[in-house]
Amino acid sequence: MWHGITPRHHRNMDSFTELFGTSPLIWAILGAEAAFWILLFGGLAVRYLLRRRRLSAIMLIGVPVVDLVLLVLTATDLTSGEEPNVTHLLATIYLGFTVAFGHALITKADVWFAHRFAGGPAPRPKPKSGPAYVRAAWSEWRRVVLAVAIAVAGLLAMQAMVGWTVPASFALANEDVIWGMIIKLVAITGIWFAAGPVYAVLFRSSDPSPDATERVSDSIRTPQGRP
Repeated sequence: MWHGITPRHHRNMDSFTELFGTSPLIWAILGAEAAFWILLFGGLAVRYLLRRRRLSAIMLIGVPVVDLVLLVLTATDLTSGEEPNVTHLLATIYLGFTVAFGHALITKADVWFAHRFAGGPAPRPKPKSGPAYVRAAWSEWRRVVLAVAIAVAGLLAMQAMVGWTVPASFALANEDVIWGMIIKLVAITGIWFAAGPVYAVLFRSSDPSPDATERVSDSIRTPQGRP
């Protein structure tokens, strides 16, 4: 029985190793992601359920500490001779995401916990159109730009650590592990800009017409068949 599944098992392990390398850094990334949410929700639960504000503050301070530990682990892994692979790229992108979006996520979670367990005001609903929608789209895109900038800076530092080289053409850069990821991140930023702020300004910048809203409400209140 074991002879029938061992080759498949080895093929799966070979594919995993080829994609993520032999370093245990992938488990550090998963651990950092788990630690982020545990510290976030655990810290807020301690604050609003147990009323331990000092302990809550210590736990929430641990969120950026996790990022720092992951950064040190990534740099150590590269300086030990490990070739850059998807794992290192994910670590750098994760750091950019948590720095750019971490504060906003913590703030939203804090508002929800305060409303749910401490009688605080309800979270504001996300605007669907109008100037508020446009401002939200720009704010979100600026966070994306910050996340990508941090990730790209990390990737360039990674390239410098393993030996600085610049591909001679776009095609070669796109095939390179590090430069290819930089190209993808820049492309994602451009697509987000078009689908976010540009779309908001062109198609969602105006609030719904009050007259139109009243006509819709009247049509709902008026029974069918009556003028």
